[in-house]
Amino acid sequence: MNSSSPELRRITQSRVLPAPRFRYTPAIQAGAFVFVSGLIGLDPTTGELAASGAAAETTQVLKNFRLLCEEQGWSVDRMLIARVFCAGDGVAAEVNAAWDVFFADTEPPCRSFMVVKELPLKAAVEIEFQLLA
Repeated sequence: MNSSSPELRRITQSRVLPAPRFRYTPAIQAGAFVFVSGLIGLDPTTGELAASGAAAETTQVLKNFRLLCEEQGWSVDRMLIARVFCAGDGVAAEVNAAWDVFFADTEPPCRSFMVVKELPLKAAVEIEFQLLA
């Protein structure tokens, strides 16, 4: 079996996520695990970054992730970890506020939070996800 065998790895196509602007795979399922590339807060309809800062971007990322899960038949409740990247250290409170609203009715997953110098398209927030299919 080679590494591109569908039994080992399945590339996931999505019609609900904004189209990638760079060369990468938005999501890959490997066995029982799904790995979702870092998402920034792009509106899937307009392709524009959510206005109003880190809270709005975080909300849009989480909405996009939920749409992807619904499209693929996955469950947000099966998220194992989210890795949050923020451009600058002054946005943590905004990210946390949006995060708390999204997970108000369920236990949130494990989470890492990293501050970076810059993100694609001048985004304030990027989040990647790992979940069980």
